[in-house]
Amino acid sequence: MNNLKKFYKNNRIYCILMIISAVCLLVILTSVLAYFISQTRTSVYGHRIDDIVDHPVDNELNDLKSYFESNDKVESVNTDIRGKIIYVNLVFNKDVANEDIQTICTESLAKFTADQKEYYDIQFIAKREDLKPYLGSKSARQTVISWANYSYDDEEEAEEGE
Repeated sequence: MNNLKKFYKNNRIYCILMIISAVCLLVILTSVLAYFISQTRTSVYGHRIDDIVDHPVDNELNDLKSYFESNDKVESVNTDIRGKIIYVNLVFNKDVANEDIQTICTESLAKFTADQKEYYDIQFIAKREDLKPYLGSKSARQTVISWANYSYDDEEEAEEGE
């Protein structure tokens, strides 16, 4: 004990600086750990979709799935929600034209309420045998579906293959 008192008397400034450094290091480590632990407990979407519980779509997705399954041009359908985006994966018969796909998907929007259409983005991914996927996207801010990966060459190749 006498050695500690003697050391403190001889190195008082260094001891005070070491204590301050240790306290600062402890505060920094605690704040860094608290920050990273709080990041793991929050949603990957942050607070952007906190109000998603006010816009449920479970019943509508079941109706949507039933609508597509009842259509004889659709072979299979799968729906998935990720955040504020509803993904509708469709497999159509090989002979279905792109215009028919557009019509079927556009009519399916009637299964959602106006509030849901204004909250969720809807992504249609239509696949057919031997053709590129045909993509349709409806933004929550838009009223129409925008279509991509469409070319007349694909349609002509499909007709020639028959």
